[in-house]
Amino acid sequence: MAGRGKRLWPLTEKTPKNLIPVKGKPLLEYALEEARQSGLRQVVLIVSPENKSAFHSYIRKNKKRFPWFVFQVRVQERPAGNGHALLPAADIIKNGPFMVRFCDDILLHTAPITGSLLKIFDFYQASVVLLERVSWDFVSRFGVVGTKKPKNKDKFREADGNIYEITEIIEKPARERAPSNLTVVGGYVLTPTVFRNLQKVADSLPQAADDAIPINVGLQIELITGNKVYGWEFPGKRLDCGTLENLKRTEDFLKSIRDCQV
Repeated sequence: MAGRGKRLWPLTEKTPKNLIPVKGKPLLEYALEEARQSGLRQVVLIVSPENKSAFHSYIRKNKKRFPWFVFQVRVQERPAGNGHALLPAADIIKNGPFMVRFCDDILLHTAPITGSLLKIFDFYQASVVLLERVSWDFVSRFGVVGTKKPKNKDKFREADGNIYEITEIIEKPARERAPSNLTVVGGYVLTPTVFRNLQKVADSLPQAADDAIPINVGLQIELITGNKVYGWEFPGKRLDCGTLENLKRTEDFLKSIRDCQV
């Protein structure tokens, strides 16, 4: 939520990235609908300082449309990474697990992506990340995972697609260093230990550079310290809305379909 939307300029000159409409509704609302269908009730929007008033205004104008949600807004003062962006919500997360969704990915599937991630978390009681298999030519753009077959996989049948136990996460590796072509995309259910990992990293880097503290750093520490992390390669489609070209492609694609869950 707190990104500056530089790749969507000039659309983001006056409108925050996640309030840009796609097929008649803001990107944010695709994630909100997914959350509603998954039974979530508390929503925390992490925003940049310059977009704080825009999101407060959005909530005021649309609160009656989303009566099942309790909204809160938190500000990430510096763009030090998507892991760093979670820290302003410490008073809300406290010591419980929590869901993270990036709104610039629209995820199409026959069931809500968020709900499936929550079911996998409930079964394994460990952090779960959403995975997408990409062309080997593109692995250097993402966090890439190494995997192995998880225990008790055959006992869990509530989510289609492939479930993996993650053995390593490498941030934007060169193709020859990538352990697979499975990449982390914008959906997570995280344990409080991952949050504490991120807090410790942030405390050690008080002047962290832009994007220096991604969520994947907290997950890497989780693996190093012997905790489990799982990944779900969902069999649906991810629509990346992070650039003007992709935004137009997404708009055209959504106009061409009717029956997918978004």
